[in-house]
Amino acid sequence: MLVSNMTKTKAITREEYKLRRQKVLDYLKDLSEKEGKNLKAVLFSDKQKTFSNDVRYPFRVNSDFYYITGFTEPNSIAVLDPFSDNPYQLYVNPIDPLYTIWEGHREGLSGAKENFDADISYEAEDFDDEKEPDSNGKSSETSDITFFIHSLRSIKSNAEIELMRRSAQIAVQAHRVAKEIITPGIYEYEVEAALTQVFRQQGGSGWAYPSIVASGENSCILHYISNHNQIKENDLILIDAGCEYEYYASDITRVHHASGSMDQEQQDIYDVVLAAQKAAIESIKPGVSFLETHNITVSVIGEGLQNLGYIKDGKDPQQVRKFFMHGTGHSLGIDVHDVGIDKKETVYVPGMVTTIEPGVYIKEKAIGVRIEDDILVTKTGYENLTEALEK
Repeated sequence: MLVSNMTKTKAITREEYKLRRQKVLDYLKDLSEKEGKNLKAVLFSDKQKTFSNDVRYPFRVNSDFYYITGFTEPNSIAVLDPFSDNPYQLYVNPIDPLYTIWEGHREGLSGAKENFDADISYEAEDFDDEKEPDSNGKSSETSDITFFIHSLRSIKSNAEIELMRRSAQIAVQAHRVAKEIITPGIYEYEVEAALTQVFRQQGGSGWAYPSIVASGENSCILHYISNHNQIKENDLILIDAGCEYEYYASDITRVHHASGSMDQEQQDIYDVVLAAQKAAIESIKPGVSFLETHNITVSVIGEGLQNLGYIKDGKDPQQVRKFFMHGTGHSLGIDVHDVGIDKKETVYVPGMVTTIEPGVYIKEKAIGVRIEDDILVTKTGYENLTEALEK
């Protein structure tokens, strides 16, 4: 049953955006001293893309640009220059009465300063195209600070964590509603529609990524999003779906049976994946590396598959990879596949959020099982942000 909407979670404050910008400005100043030249950063909000003819996709701002500015209009540019009298400059589209009639509100030059704390604002068309950076944020006079911004984004503030908790709560509700309507004979897209309805009803902007509702053999397709098949009586249904709330993502996967009860082989595989997920989550604490967590996952899955007779040597990663061919998880935040966690080198620190999502896929048996939760690294261990959703 759908729970009524909770009070809207407070968004990131202007003070927090200012602090983020100041960290970037300080970094640029230090880097400039080391390189012996004045450096600045230029970030782009991105352009609005066309769906067909004169119909446009809903705009989704570039994540780095949003993290630094909180500004969400297309075709905008932010310049951070620690050596300027106006260190934070915003180039925006001007207020246009015709645009207001057809499309709605724009902040304009005054709003960029009054509501988003720009030191100075200009019209976007006045930005010097000859010095425009490439897609990596570089030009001859602009430092590539992508890595530094991503290092900031990888550690979530208290305000970000609260937004992610709310995103997770909405996703939990959506998964529960989806589970209730699963029955042989309905179509995958009906389940997808139920998920989307909850995302929007509960105040999210929609899905954080196209929802996966994969029944039968489709459950073995890792990024299956067609969602057009009819669900059959003995099908497993893998639902991988998350909400975007105030630009922050959740990401949950659960597996259900069309008729409510798995057969023995399906249950055996499910139990192996669940054991691997539990072991992986319990390994998470500051100082442990992401690679260690992944190796634990592979070890548990390998032992389980060997015991069930699917492979001969559970300690052989190549044999395990035939059935578990993806990573154990990924960073989560403004992007569903967020920045900041490198699978080989990253060591967990408090404030990181990662998914843990082991899986086993046996296509010839139409058995695809993946179980996924969103895990916050705390000072002493971890918090499972999606633990409320039953497994």
